[in-house]
Amino acid sequence: MAHPVRGFARAGLACLALIFAASAAQAQDWATREVCEPPRIAVFDEVFAPEGAEELDRRAALIPNATGRFWRVTAPGGGTSYLWGTMHSSHRSVLDLPDTVLDALKGASRVALEIDPRFPDRESHDRFMQGADVYRPAPSGFRFADLGLPGDIEHNLGNRLTSLGWPRTALDQLKFGTLAELLLYDPCEDFTGGVLPTQDSYLQTLAHIQGIPILPLEHRNRLSNKLNTPGNEDLARAIIGTYAIYLSPGATPEARATGLGLYQQGRVGVMMAWDRAQISAALGNEGPALYARMTDYLVDERNVDFVNAARDALEQGGLFVAVGNFHLPGDKGMIELLRAEGFTITRIALPGEAP
Repeated sequence: MAHPVRGFARAGLACLALIFAASAAQAQDWATREVCEPPRIAVFDEVFAPEGAEELDRRAALIPNATGRFWRVTAPGGGTSYLWGTMHSSHRSVLDLPDTVLDALKGASRVALEIDPRFPDRESHDRFMQGADVYRPAPSGFRFADLGLPGDIEHNLGNRLTSLGWPRTALDQLKFGTLAELLLYDPCEDFTGGVLPTQDSYLQTLAHIQGIPILPLEHRNRLSNKLNTPGNEDLARAIIGTYAIYLSPGATPEARATGLGLYQQGRVGVMMAWDRAQISAALGNEGPALYARMTDYLVDERNVDFVNAARDALEQGGLFVAVGNFHLPGDKGMIELLRAEGFTITRIALPGEAP
C-alpha cells in the first residue's frame, strides 16, 4: 500500500501551526485555507490567553538566546559558518527568506539539515512504497486506547488518519514511529504537499541548484526507529500525546498569523513559552510531564547529536546549518552547546526582527 508518510518527518518541531481553542467541530474542520493562509501576518495578543502576552514575555526572557533566527558560528581556528532556525512550513512568509540568509547559503561549501529525506537507493524506495516498517505484525494485540491518553486524542487522531486515506482502525495497526511522523506534519500542508516545499525542503532545493552537498545531522528514519524499539513506549506515548493536541479543533486565523508573526520577529522564546503553556494545559495534570519527556528527546537529546554531527565541518568553516528554530535557544540549545565547545556564536539581526 502506498501511504502518505513520505516527507512527513521534515515537519518536525517548531511549526507552531495549531494553537487552538475549544470547539465542537471535527478535528480536521479547522484546517481550512482561510485559517492556514491568514490575510495579514501579525501578532495578536488576545490569542495568548489565559497567560497573556506579558507573562509569556517574562517566561521567554528566562530562556538564553530567546531572540534571533540567524547566527554566525566562528570556530576556534577562525573558520566561519552559519546557524539558521527554520520553520517547517510552506507559507509564503516563511519561504521568503532574507537576502542575508540566502547569500550565506549560496556561499557555503556544505549545507547541514536535520535529515536528508531523499532515498539513497532503489531498494530503500521500493521498501518504503511497499509499506515496510509501517504496520505492527499481525496479530499484535495492541490497542491505542490502552495508552490512556487524555481528552479527545484518540478521536482527533482517528479523524486525521481518515483524512489521509487510512481507516480509523489503523490506530491499532500502525507502529508508534508511523503515528509520530504523521503527527509531526502540519495539516495546513495538506493543501500544498507535493507542490510547495516547506522551508527546510526549499533550502535543500536551493543547495541542490547550487551544487552544494548536504550533510544530514541524523538518519532520516531515526525517529521512527527509536519509537519502534521496545523499551521506548513511554517516549512514544509522550510524543504522540503532545503532538496530537495540535489536531484539536478551533484554531483561528489570528492564532496562525501570530505564530508566523512571532517567527518573522525572531521571538523564538515566546513561541516556545506559548507552545509549552498551551500543550501542557490541554493535557491536564499529566501535561507538564508529557511535554518535558517529549522535549527531552525531540529537542535536547537531538541538539547534542546535531552538534556532534556538525562539529568537524564547523571547525573547518563554510557550513550552513539549518534546523528547526526551537533547537537554537535554551541552556541545552545548540547555541549554548557550541559555545561550551569553544565556538563563538554571534547573532545576526535581520530586518523586522525584535532587538
